[in-house]
Amino acid sequence: MNTFGKILVVFVTASSLGFLAFVIAYRNGGPDWQGEMRSADLQQEFVFATEPGEIVKYSSKHRRSETTVADKLPVLAEVVLKSRKRLEEDANKKLQELQPQIERLTANRDLVRKLNPIDDAGVHVRIKNYEKQTQQLVGTLNEIGSQFSVATLETQDLLRLSQERREEAYRLANQLELLRNDQFSAIQQQKVLEDELVRLEENHRRLDRRQKQLKQQLGDVDSY
Repeated sequence: MNTFGKILVVFVTASSLGFLAFVIAYRNGGPDWQGEMRSADLQQEFVFATEPGEIVKYSSKHRRSETTVADKLPVLAEVVLKSRKRLEEDANKKLQELQPQIERLTANRDLVRKLNPIDDAGVHVRIKNYEKQTQQLVGTLNEIGSQFSVATLETQDLLRLSQERREEAYRLANQLELLRNDQFSAIQQQKVLEDELVRLEENHRRLDRRQKQLKQQLGDVDSY
């Protein structure tokens, strides 16, 4: 708000100087009323209207409030001057409205300036406390970092041991699979041998029976 008040003061001063220049130009050779009417500051605040006829009449209306400043006057200079006067009155009114705020802000600024040394001392104390806490935190972080490094090494050892155990398990699983294959082959071979044994035993029994038959036949021959 303090900055806004300063801007208003500068605006009012500039308007007054412009109006003064306008009066001086009028006394020295007459102003350009058309150019003055089309000036940026007036066009920003007012709407000008021209009513043609035997006698041209000019009007001016405030843009924001839509109130009439000059209504159907035959002299453009009078319309422009009334608009300028309204512009200056509005600026002065706004300045008067803001003046208490400017004074209050100025008092607050002075109070703040008085409190600045006290605040600075408090800020320095807090900065020192923060620095001390920061150093403690840094020490704690370093200690945690060291513990983390040790834990990381232990974790790496466990991971390596786990990998070795995993590889050993894979190797044993492969050996077990090979043994199962060998067992299956042995079982198949055993079945073949058992079948062969059964066949041999059957042959042996046939041979025994044949031998007995031959002995019987030989005995019968000897009896003759």
